[in-house]
Amino acid sequence: MPRMLRPVPQVVMVRHPRRSGVLGLGAGLVFLSFVSKFSERVQIYKAKNLKVKNAKPRRVEGLTDLMRFILGSTCSLREFFTVSKLSLMLLLRTVGSVWVSKHWGSIVNSVVSQDFVRLARLVSEFAGATVFLSLLNALLKYYISALRLQVREKITLWCHEKYMRPKDMIFYKANKVGQKIDNCDHQITSDVERFSDVFAEVFSQSLKPIVDFLVYSVELSRVQGLATPLTLYSWFAFASCISAVTLPPFGELAAGEQRLEGNFRGKHSELITNCEQIAFLGGERPEKDVLNSSCAELISHCKRTINLSFNSEVLRQYLNKYFCTVIGLILIARPLRLRSQQLPPFTSDQIAQYFTSTWRNMEAMATAIQDLFELTNRIGRLSGFATRVRQLMLGLEVRPPVLREEIAAAKSGPSPPVFQQGDHLKFENVSVYRPDGTLLVKDLNFTVERGQRVLVTGGNGCGKSSLFRVIRKLWPLVEGTITMPDDKEIYFLTQVNFVPCGSLRDLVIYPQSREEMRMAGCSDDDVRTCLRWAHVSPTIIHDGRAQLEFNDAGHVVRPGLDDVRDWQKDLSPGQKQRLAFARLFYHRPSFVILDECTNGISPDVEHDLYDRCTRLNLAVFSISHKIELKLFHVTWLVHLAPVAPPKQERLPGHLVHVFVRSFREVSAACEVDRPGSLTVVPLCVGWQSSLVEGSDGQRLCLMFECKERELHYHGDLKGSWTMNECSHTRDKITRASSTVKLPEPDKAGKKESRITYERHIWFAD
Repeated sequence: MPRMLRPVPQVVMVRHPRRSGVLGLGAGLVFLSFVSKFSERVQIYKAKNLKVKNAKPRRVEGLTDLMRFILGSTCSLREFFTVSKLSLMLLLRTVGSVWVSKHWGSIVNSVVSQDFVRLARLVSEFAGATVFLSLLNALLKYYISALRLQVREKITLWCHEKYMRPKDMIFYKANKVGQKIDNCDHQITSDVERFSDVFAEVFSQSLKPIVDFLVYSVELSRVQGLATPLTLYSWFAFASCISAVTLPPFGELAAGEQRLEGNFRGKHSELITNCEQIAFLGGERPEKDVLNSSCAELISHCKRTINLSFNSEVLRQYLNKYFCTVIGLILIARPLRLRSQQLPPFTSDQIAQYFTSTWRNMEAMATAIQDLFELTNRIGRLSGFATRVRQLMLGLEVRPPVLREEIAAAKSGPSPPVFQQGDHLKFENVSVYRPDGTLLVKDLNFTVERGQRVLVTGGNGCGKSSLFRVIRKLWPLVEGTITMPDDKEIYFLTQVNFVPCGSLRDLVIYPQSREEMRMAGCSDDDVRTCLRWAHVSPTIIHDGRAQLEFNDAGHVVRPGLDDVRDWQKDLSPGQKQRLAFARLFYHRPSFVILDECTNGISPDVEHDLYDRCTRLNLAVFSISHKIELKLFHVTWLVHLAPVAPPKQERLPGHLVHVFVRSFREVSAACEVDRPGSLTVVPLCVGWQSSLVEGSDGQRLCLMFECKERELHYHGDLKGSWTMNECSHTRDKITRASSTVKLPEPDKAGKKESRITYERHIWFAD
């Protein structure tokens, strides 16, 4: 036979290569199972004994349980198919690597035997196969990136679903109440991202060495018998035990690093939030010390991690990388030595082919095992991130109860905590506690009917805002009964005004969308009306633009309803408060709760806003330190004091404020919750008025400017009112008109002026 047609020699050292391959596969699986279980047990043991500074004690779980909980709760068939495709790509790449090893052996055989025709054919085959291998590597990277994004998307959306769950308000409770989640924003954004990245990396880099290890174990067993892979397994098992014992607990260290990263990021967030106040106070030095201290704690932890991993890294590099080469050379030479003693020796080209293919297979298996050991660090980091993500998910899904002992004691008492639904707001023996157990208000009893207005006053920390948090169910109700309408009928305006993103229209209709606004039967004209009522836009010109003016690059900008701006930056505090009232007027609930939400508004606008609430027949429940607001709360004044029972008093009927629309006619709104108790609410600026208490009774004092002269009029309020018409329905507010005759102040004219008032009268049972 010519030299070029000589068949390729098959170098096989065993009689039954197929059976040896199956045995090698089984031995490889046993080895992987032993190493993984042993390493996980050692890591759990070390994590339990590691004392991380400022870390809370917790139960340490294995990576398998963590991954089962996280992925089982969030992932679906899409991620399963992606993992399947990625596994298939890894398997095909390993098969391709085995083919490359054999092909290189054949190429070396052709070079040594100088069979150049066969060499050319093998090279052309290799060149054609590289196209497939290139596509395979590209697909592998694609599916790794896809898996990373899909896992992050699923976990993030799961967290958002729990975080923003309707009516549960987890986003508030997780950050403010009870057992808070540390740096919740950092965990949802950064920790989930890092977990997804490390998971995709570990999965791809662990699956590849596992597949490589098993495939090359089968190949070595077929060529050299079972003794060679078993020897390698024994050595690597010994090396893995040594490495696992000397390896630091990377899971706990990674979790601690992420916790410190979150704290460091939180300090910078606090600095940004309070930068203006810090600048006014000149607090650069103490704030820098706070930042440096947080950074130093993080750096110290990272240095500790590096120092702990140094010793184990030296030992592992020697055992798994360098000494393993010595064992591999011995195992390759052993079959040649045994065959030379029993059978005719191989030719040089056969030895070259055997050495090349066997060495590449053994090197690939050793690399696979080394990669598995290298993955220990990454798996430790993955375990740390998985621990953080699992804690986040548990914190969002199951909130630990707050004030458990206080609520249990109240349930066995005469006033258990109960929420009831009704058409009014009523408190019966209500006690308010802070989440830490501090009693703020004891035995609160009063009722707010529809259309009434109640003012709550008291010192700082006495429980005014806390009472509203209980109404909104942000804090638990510990004791007493609260009867209230549906949540949609109650609207809250707080001290800090929230400015949502979007257009000017979105700011007013929030949380509705534009489609929901149209479905509710509202239009842009209604939005403009609400802006006008709230004094955000005193006039709306023909193009529909509000009279909000901003300086943008030297140009005055007046936004329209569709304009989108950085409202948080562009709006002043007073404008934000007015926009909040515009939003209130748009939604028009039955009850509105105001928590010192007019501090940045001028008195004349403030008067008009409260008057608009009266015109819309809103029951107003207010918190304020401003005594002048008694003018607009004609029903009850509730004064809260720490622990002491709340004091209630009916606001007197002598609070009168009249504003003039024109010289001849005045129109005002007044509310009387009982006959004889009168309060006039302002409509427009023009006159000033007061009620003077005298020995002869109450007198109305009106002051205005007319023809450059100042005039004062004193008239008997009780004797001047004449009821013209009146209609009423039981338990409802009705309207009536009254007139009062005043003498003409100017001597030139002796005609009488008619001042018309519109009165809201409450008829009791």
